[in-house]
Amino acid sequence: MGVIIMINQIKARHSTRRLMLTCAALCGMLFTGTSYAKAASFAPYTEAAFKAALANHTPMVIHIEASWCPVCKQQQAILDGLQRDPHYATLEILDVDFDTQKPVVKQFGATMQSTLIAYHDGQPAQRAVGVTSRSAITALLNSAVGS
Repeated sequence: MGVIIMINQIKARHSTRRLMLTCAALCGMLFTGTSYAKAASFAPYTEAAFKAALANHTPMVIHIEASWCPVCKQQQAILDGLQRDPHYATLEILDVDFDTQKPVVKQFGATMQSTLIAYHDGQPAQRAVGVTSRSAITALLNSAVGS
């Protein structure tokens, strides 16, 4: 009988230890997750999203791109990396499809895909066409967030 009690105590101790380790791991993930700042957000362009960002003076970048465009893919890869930077937490990136949103492309005065237009405080701040350097795209994003 005494052996059974000892075995049960050992099992209970291991279960408690396992539970404590699991709780510690979950708490660690929770606190680690909350240490990350909000990242810039990507969304397909809509007139409503654009007008809301302008009205709220949200820092914004319009990315006029095409699925077949290699330069656009390079730009997107750089934007994907930079959007995780907490410095761009308030930045809204709206993607305009060059092929299917021709009136919008015309509205922004873009003559080709791979056009990036930064807005700061509700006004156009900087425009770049065909840039694929991280430093040039970083400078454009900085003009949108005002730094």
